[in-house]
Amino acid sequence: MQERYCYYSLDDGTVLGVKPVMVKVFRLLGPDGRPGNGPDGAPAYFYQTQNVTQVLTPDEYKVMTNRDLQE
Repeated sequence: MQERYCYYSLDDGTVLGVKPVMVKVFRLLGPDGRPGNGPDGAPAYFYQTQNVTQVLTPDEYKVMTNRDLQE
């Protein structure tokens, strides 16, 4: 799996890239010590993420997206 950037164009023309990066994942346990489930029966997890950002000028964003399209 890959974490990909989402890009947002800001009012001043700057392009902000944001992507979540998974740091830790834990399966939650029920009171009896067995793997826990949510109300719908799906496995219950606790996770930590960290946001990674990048700031690009409009020209840098164009160059980067053109390069990605050519590969």
